[in-house]
Amino acid sequence: MSSFQIIWITAASIVFVGWLIVSFTAPSRNRTIVEWLSATAIYLGLSTFFVSIALEQQEKGNTLLVVALGLLCVLFGGGLLVAAWKTLMAFRSDKQGESSAIN
Repeated sequence: MSSFQIIWITAASIVFVGWLIVSFTAPSRNRTIVEWLSATAIYLGLSTFFVSIALEQQEKGNTLLVVALGLLCVLFGGGLLVAAWKTLMAFRSDKQGESSAIN
């Protein structure tokens, strides 16, 4: 199993468990943290997905696809950084669910 597959399985598991927690709990600080963790996991999974495809295309010599996939990597990598920052801020916040990832 490759490292990309491990990241995808872990990210999908975090998203699934987070989805269940968010669906069945009332708004709270802990729910906000779970929301942002799940958003971070989604961006991590998407980023690694496009990185793995870009690496495969680079080996095949498809320069145009590598550039296009590189742009997607930058886009989702930026989302990953924002979601990770918001997750850290949710951990530090004492306020009840002020800014959540789903609204």
